[in-house]
Order: sequence, then C-alpha cells, then structure tokens
Amino acid sequence: MAEKKPDKTYPSQFEKVKEITDKLEAGIQALFESEAFKNYLKTLSKFHDYSLNNTILIAMQKPDATLVAGYTAWQKNFGRQVQKGETGIRILAPTPYKKQMEVDRVDPVTKQPVLNPDGSTAKDLKEIMVPAFKVVNVFDVSQTDGKPLPTIGVDELSGNVTNYEMFFEALKRACPVPVGFEDIPSGAKGYYHTVDQRIALQEGMSQVQTVKTMIHEMAHQKLHAIDPKELPPEEPRLTRNAKEVEAEAVAYTVAQHYGIETSDYSFAYIAGWSHGKETPELKASLDRIRKAADEMITAIDDHIMYLQQEKGIEVKPEIPSEPAPGLQENGMYRYYSTQRPVDIGTFPKPAGNAPVEIHNYDKRQPVEGGCMQAWGWLEYAKPLTDKEASDYELRPAPSSAKAISAPERSAPPSPEKKASVLQELHAQTGKAKEKPTQKAAQKTHKKKEETR
Repeated sequence: MAEKKPDKTYPSQFEKVKEITDKLEAGIQALFESEAFKNYLKTLSKFHDYSLNNTILIAMQKPDATLVAGYTAWQKNFGRQVQKGETGIRILAPTPYKKQMEVDRVDPVTKQPVLNPDGSTAKDLKEIMVPAFKVVNVFDVSQTDGKPLPTIGVDELSGNVTNYEMFFEALKRACPVPVGFEDIPSGAKGYYHTVDQRIALQEGMSQVQTVKTMIHEMAHQKLHAIDPKELPPEEPRLTRNAKEVEAEAVAYTVAQHYGIETSDYSFAYIAGWSHGKETPELKASLDRIRKAADEMITAIDDHIMYLQQEKGIEVKPEIPSEPAPGLQENGMYRYYSTQRPVDIGTFPKPAGNAPVEIHNYDKRQPVEGGCMQAWGWLEYAKPLTDKEASDYELRPAPSSAKAISAPERSAPPSPEKKASVLQELHAQTGKAKEKPTQKAAQKTHKKKEETR
C-alpha cells in the first residue's frame, strides 16, 4: 500500500480547541492594555482582599455575592448606599490588642536566661500584641444602590442560538447534575450548588447568555466540585480567581466551537478575575482548560447525535473533496482493529463521530485479500485522522468509493458575525483583532459557591 500522507484536511478536535484558546489569550492581552481596564482596576483595588475563611463564610451566607464591602466603605469609597432592610454578611475582622506580660530576661550575648541572686529566672515586662477577632457585617454590591461601578465588556450577552432547544437539551444530558431555572435576587447569572450538587440558572436570559452560563457552571462542576482535601498531591489547589478563569475560559472555548460568540463578555470576565497585565491564572490552567473543553465538546456532540436520531433527523457525513482512506460504497469509513478485538476503550470516539457499526470476528483473520490481519472492524460516518487511527492501531480499509465532489455537498449557511466592542480596544492598542470564524450552524444547541 502507498504511504499515507498526514491528514491536514481534518485537524484534531484538540488542535481546534487550542486554536480557540490562543485567540482567547490574544484578546485578553489587548483588553489589558485598554483605558477601560485601567479604570476598572482602580475601583477593584479599593475592595478588601478577604481571607480564605471569610471567603467561605461569604459563600455560605450569600453564594451569589460578587463584590463585598462594609456599610461605611460603600458610602465613602464607592458612593453607594446599602438598601434598607438588607441583611449583612457576617464575617470575622481582626481586632488585635496590646497586653503587658512577664517574659524571661535573656542575656543578649549568651542567649541564656538571666538568673536572680536567689537562682530564679529574672523577668521583664513586655508589651505584646494578642490576636483576636470580632464579627462584622459586610454587604454585596447587589444589596446597594448609587453610583455605577466601572465595567468592562458587556453586562449580558444577547442573541439567539440556532436550534436552541436541541442544543440546550444536549447540554443538560451531558451534565451529570440536575439543572434548573430560578430568580437569583443578586443578579448573578448562575451558580453551582456544591452541597445539593445542582446547577441554577437565572431565568429570562437570552439564549446565548443562558448557554454560555450553563457551560460555565458545567465547567465548575467538572473541575472544581472536588473537596480540596480529597485532591491528589499533584493537583493544584486553586484560588477562586483561578477557578473563575478556568470556568469562563472553558465556556468561551466550547461556545466558540459551536459558533456562539461570547468574546465581549468572556474576555472581560476573565480579565476581571486575573491579575495585573498578564493572565497567570489562564496560563497556568491552559492544559486543564483545553482538556475539559475537549471532553465536554465530545459529550455534547454525542448527545446532539442521539437527539437527532431520536427525532429522525438524517445527518449526512461530511466527505472531503479527495477520497479519504477507508471510504466504502455505503458512505462509511471502515477501519480494521489489527491488534485486539474491538471492546470498550480500544477505539477512538471523536466528537460527533462515534462508530456507526462495530463487528468482531471469532478470531484474528486475514482481511482485504490478505493484505492485513484483523480481529474486527469499525465504521465511522467521518474519516479518522491518522493520529486517531494509529493511537488505537487501526488500519483503514482500502477505499471502494469515490468522494462526493464539492458542488454536490450542501454547506449550511454561516450565521452573521456580530460587531464586537473589543475590536475598538484592539484598534486603540494598534493591534488587529482576528475575528473567530463562525461555525456552520449544523449543531445547536455541597453550599452554593460559584457565581457569574
């Protein structure tokens, strides 16, 4: 057989995910250099950085809290007033006090205790600081009225998602915990409830915002639902900032994969939860983000395919202009398992391209006129990449059909690309923003802790 050339027509899904996250990095870096972000940081610097224990106390009492400050701080620093009747979030504030106490006198040279004539240890009075705490009340921004806080990006995404009902149902089926809609008084768009193990979404949002938020919370459930004490030593112990950056980066990546534009919201969200003029949380988490996005896309694609089958929707396989190895007369792509019988974990399952048919022989036997030995074969609606096949030691059958020429293929229309305010930020910094390519719309649609 002729030596196969690398398959450049079909980049792997992980390569596509990496391309999206590379654009994410570039977009956020441009945002960091904008004047709007500088003003935003000036305001954020006035908020107190709470300890881990107080962060937990805040999450227990008001899980959808985003920015908290004391009653007086809201008035003096932000020009806002706590609304009448609001209940404060009780946290611990340090109140150390000084105390006089006797301590052993130590010789500065020998570092030994100094003794009195009677043999007892000499004492000195020393003023020490004794740590102590008191309970104080803080309030979330949602509990206040007054001067608007500076923002970056957009407060909420708008627009519809093609085949929204089917796509959202696929998200729900791919999510291992229940999902429900409710009115979230704080204005948060959603949260993952770590005790009840469920996802709550704000009712009445646009389809794009609902889908984006859903994927964000699914990422929290997937990546951050494990108790830190139960994590293996090699797993990083993430700050809340890092968790939010990871969840939103996954949401952006998955949404972009399906042609759903969230740049204006996601770039600002990630920048707000990162530090300085770089994205250390994003860079440290890129492998986790890409892996999570890749796995979620695979699961969503599978459920979209199952939903299409349930509804009797015929999905024609995409066929390249040149015949790919393994193409059969029935339009499927056949691959032989040369080293083992086909079983769970012995074959690739790319996103949206699960095997259509699997067949095992009673024993390993020669196939295709004796050109190879095989235990069985699989047929796919789309061709596998060389890497996908070689990773599982699959060999394509000789092609027995010609590929459909380009004019015969029906390409779905590309959705309109919406203008992005982030383009203006790129223009200010002298950088051209590469707009993400919109994907053809074939596919559509424990303590409360994380909010967005």
